[in-house]
Amino acid sequence: MTRSTLFDRVNQELEAFGRKAQSALDEGRLQIELLRLRRRQDNAARDLGLLIHRRERGAEAEPRRIDALLLRLDDLERDIVRLERQIGEARKQRTPATEAATQPSAPEPPPAEAEATPGGG
Repeated sequence: MTRSTLFDRVNQELEAFGRKAQSALDEGRLQIELLRLRRRQDNAARDLGLLIHRRERGAEAEPRRIDALLLRLDDLERDIVRLERQIGEARKQRTPATEAATQPSAPEPPPAEAEATPGGG
């Protein structure tokens, strides 16, 4: 293998590694955003549950506040579904790139001895 082909091969591997690392970072950012949205969803659900509990126990609960929390939960659910879809797409895109990067660029020929085995069959 010549020096230039060796450097080309190293360069290709470094570029593939860089793409995989960037993809993993992008997916990590999406995961962090998803966790943040789920936390907001949990807090809104908790607040709604407390309001419903108060209302059921005879305390005053503003219907506008309940409606606002229901709308917030709907919005958060929609955002969570969107992010989960983006994460799934990012994983699908990263998987073929990972497989292509780990496969050798050219298959190695079989050993000459295996082809000329007498009495093989």
